Amino acid sequence: MANSLHRLNSLSSHDNFKLSCDIIHSKLVSPEKSFIDSILSYNNVEQPEIILPNGQQFCWYFAIGSMTNPISLYLRGITSIISYPAKCLDYKIVFRGHAGIADIEICPGTEFDGVVHLVPSEQMTHLDQIECFYHRIMIKCIDYQDQSHIAYAYQIKVNNQPISLPRERYLDVIIKGCEYYKVRPEYINRLINEQSVIPRKKPENFQLFTDFPSDVYYSIEDLQKHDGSDPSLPLWICINGKILEYTGLPPNDHPDYDFQRSYYTFLESKLGGREVTNIIAKTLYEPLYKLPLNDEDICEEHRAQIEDYYYNTLSSSEHQTYWKSIGRLHPLNKLS
Repeated sequence: MANSLHRLNSLSSHDNFKLSCDIIHSKLVSPEKSFIDSILSYNNVEQPEIILPNGQQFCWYFAIGSMTNPISLYLRGITSIISYPAKCLDYKIVFRGHAGIADIEICPGTEFDGVVHLVPSEQMTHLDQIECFYHRIMIKCIDYQDQSHIAYAYQIKVNNQPISLPRERYLDVIIKGCEYYKVRPEYINRLINEQSVIPRKKPENFQLFTDFPSDVYYSIEDLQKHDGSDPSLPLWICINGKILEYTGLPPNDHPDYDFQRSYYTFLESKLGGREVTNIIAKTLYEPLYKLPLNDEDICEEHRAQIEDYYYNTLSSSEHQTYWKSIGRLHPLNKLS
C-alpha cells in the first residue's frame, strides 16, 4: 500500500456511527432462522445465486468498499439475509481514479478481506444500477472456517483508471463496516496503519461553487425539465442550491469519452434534474454526521461538505471542462 504521512483517524466519527447503528437496528427486523435455513437448503457453493422452487432468487455478494458498512447498506435500500467476513483469493484491493474508489485486481497467490452478503436478486439489480461504474464478476471467497463459496464482486469497468488514494471518509466507512462484521483484525490494522488517505478537510477549508450569476434563480420545475430526458435541453444538477449545467460529451475518439459516457449515464439516471444534496448524503455516507434519513438530518456543515466534494470532483482534470455554473435554485423551493 502507498506510503505517505496521513493515516485514518476514525475516533472522531465513532459516536455518530454507533448512534446510527442503534437507529437502524431499531428499524430493521432480523429474518427468522427458519426462513434463512429454507433458503440455504438450496445453496450450491459453486454458484453465486440461490434459486428457490417458487422462483425467488438470492445472490451472494462479496463487498469490498462502502457496502461492507451496515449504514451504507441501509441507506441504499439493501437488506442482507445473512452477512459474514471472508477472504477473496487471488485478488488484491486497490483504489482508483480521482475519488479513490475501491477496485479488485487479479493478483495470484494473494488475498484480502471483505464482507459477504446474501441479498435478494432484485436488490442486487438495484445495486448494479447504483454501482454503474462497475460490472459484476465472479470470485472465490473463503470464510474464516475455511468454507469456500463463489460470489459476485464489483470491478471497475473502465480499464485506464489510475491507482490513487482513498479519501479518509471512504476508508473510515470501510473500516467501520469491517469492524462491525468482525473482519480479521490483522486486515483492519493493515488498512489503518499502511493505507494512506486523502485527509478530511476542516470545515473552514471547504471549497464552494462561487463562479455563477448571483442574481439568476430557477424554479424546481425548471430544474426538473433538465433531467436528460429531453435531448434539446442540457443536463442540470443542483448541489446545495447551486445549479450546474453539463456542457456535453467529448467526441467518441476522445480519451475521456468512455469515462465521461459512464459518468453522464450515472448522473442522468440518478441525479439529473434534481437537488442532489439529500441523495448524496445517503450515497456517500459520512460517519462524522447524523444519519441522513431526511432533509432536517443534514446540517449546514454536512451540506457544505457535500458541496465541497462535488466542487473538487467537478474541478478535477477529469471533469473541469464539462461543467459550468448557471444560477441557483429559488430559495422558496425545498433544497432536497
